[in-house]
Amino acid sequence: MFYYYEAHPIKLGGHGVIVEIDETVISKRKYNRGLVSNQQWFFGGVERGSGRCFLVPVDQRDASTLLPIIQKFIMPGTTIMSDCWAAYGGE
Repeated sequence: MFYYYEAHPIKLGGHGVIVEIDETVISKRKYNRGLVSNQQWFFGGVERGSGRCFLVPVDQRDASTLLPIIQKFIMPGTTIMSDCWAAYGGE
């Protein structure tokens, strides 16, 4: 499914629509204790009302990585709600 949506991205939002965006990390501890052995960051968004969403694995959480993803999956004119992470382009 990931490869399909990578090739055919859904555009969320539009005028008067709110999309919430955030990043998260998924990690695993070896034998459920000790140091984290694997971790992967993801960036995603959810459209309020419809529940449509996107989720993309990312290696970095900087503006040069996240802004193209926002432009790819969210239509212009959309109201974006976030935690104001500096990489989203906020001041």
